[in-house]
Amino acid sequence: MTWGFVAVGGAILGSAVLSSNAAESAAETQVAGAEKSGETALAIAEKQIAAQKEALALQLAADKENVDKQITLQQTTLDKTLKAQADAAAAGQAAAAAALNQQIAAQKAALDAQLNLQRELFNKQVENLSSFKQAGETGQAKMMDLLGLSGNTSAPGYGSAATAFKVEGFDPNTLFEQFNAKQMEEDPGYAFRLAEGQKAIERSTAAKGGLQSGAALKAAARYGQEMGSQEYQNAFNRFQANKAFQAQEYGNAFNRFTTERQNQLAPLQALTASGQASAAGQAAAAGSLSAASSQALQGYGAGQAAAYGNYGAATGNIAAQQGAGASAALGNYGAGMSNTYAGSTAARQSAYGGFGSNLTNIYGQQGTNQINAITGAANAAAAGQIGSANAFSNALGQATSVYGMYNQNQLLNKYLTRT
Repeated sequence: MTWGFVAVGGAILGSAVLSSNAAESAAETQVAGAEKSGETALAIAEKQIAAQKEALALQLAADKENVDKQITLQQTTLDKTLKAQADAAAAGQAAAAAALNQQIAAQKAALDAQLNLQRELFNKQVENLSSFKQAGETGQAKMMDLLGLSGNTSAPGYGSAATAFKVEGFDPNTLFEQFNAKQMEEDPGYAFRLAEGQKAIERSTAAKGGLQSGAALKAAARYGQEMGSQEYQNAFNRFQANKAFQAQEYGNAFNRFTTERQNQLAPLQALTASGQASAAGQAAAAGSLSAASSQALQGYGAGQAAAYGNYGAATGNIAAQQGAGASAALGNYGAGMSNTYAGSTAARQSAYGGFGSNLTNIYGQQGTNQINAITGAANAAAAGQIGSANAFSNALGQATSVYGMYNQNQLLNKYLTRT
């Protein structure tokens, strides 16, 4: 009977071992399946991530291509705009320069015409006055010869107009002499009458025979005194009349001398005056030419200044318009570039955001799948271990029960068989 219990216990333990092995094998199979499921989920996640990366790269490449195209288009538009503005500015400046050259040429032509007219008028005036000027120079040269001022000593009549007036054999200072007794005695009328009276007295006395008598001497003395008294006034009057006659003749001679000199020099002076007037006319003509030329040059300068001022203003406006256009074009270019980069940034941010969100979902799903696989494997392993443990536990319980029954039977047999 003992061996029967042993056999039963052995069978129970064998069954427990088999049940435990079966549970462990089933658990290992479940763990392998869970691990396979985890590996499959990881492979799927990696493919999904690769697809997301490829999609992101394609999006970024498309965005870069779009940005490059926009930048190229904007740069081309800017270049064309700047070139068009530069061409327009160059054309405007060329037109302004052509207008300036035309204005300067027109002003130069007007200046030349004015100066030529002024020179023509001046030359005509000089031509009209040249004969008078030449005659004046000839008259002046002759007058200088006559006055002895030219230095041409061989000239006919050289210095003749510069000689002092004089009357040969007459001293004009005698006109200022005072009447005196000597001059009375030298008076021809007084000496004649005195001599004739003396002769008459001498003839009368001689006839009477008393030439040297006292009566004769008294008569001669009385006659001389009477003659001196009578003839003094007559001699003085004759002296005065003679001086007046000499003065008049001297004056007449001086007037004739002056008239002759005046007649000699007057034509030459007239010619000189004509020459002076001609020279003055030529000087006035030169002054008029100078004034007119100066005025014409001033007008030319003012016209050129105005032309250059207009040219400067025109080129300044052209440059300002070109600068404003270039500034606007560059501003539009900058705004377009900014919008392009802003759009690209937004697109990249959206792409990266979507990529990150998709990666998050993929990694989240992968994590969930891996957790589920690991949990399943753990649960399967745990279930296998529990099943094995339960099999051993049940087998041990059954064996224990059999062993108990065996012990009870032994006790019972001992009890029954006691003596």
